[in-house]
Amino acid sequence: MDPETDITVRYYNLAQQAMGKFGMDLSLGSTVGDYLTKAGFINVTQVRRKVPLGTWPKDKTMRLIGLYTREIALHSIPSMDKPFANLGLSETERQVWGARMRAALKENHVHRYYHFYFWFGQKPE
Repeated sequence: MDPETDITVRYYNLAQQAMGKFGMDLSLGSTVGDYLTKAGFINVTQVRRKVPLGTWPKDKTMRLIGLYTREIALHSIPSMDKPFANLGLSETERQVWGARMRAALKENHVHRYYHFYFWFGQKPE
């Protein structure tokens, strides 16, 4: 599946644009280290992991993690109603986006994943 045309990528980009109107940055997780360093932490380290979005992995643990991330994504769709409305999307357009996203999240033949960022820092002595 082409990332440029995949509905989940397009939905995320639209969500990022919508939340930006409220002053929020959905990509902030990848830059938390800058804030930790500015706060005085040392030995700041980032661990980036690919986390499945769905139950497609063969590994049982990753399949369970994928189930959880898919459920979180499914339950977050209604929370985007106001931000999408703020972009000028009609009620019908918002419902279509939600329906298409829910359908895509249930497709196990497409191996989608998120990048999760874990940050560690040490408080200086």
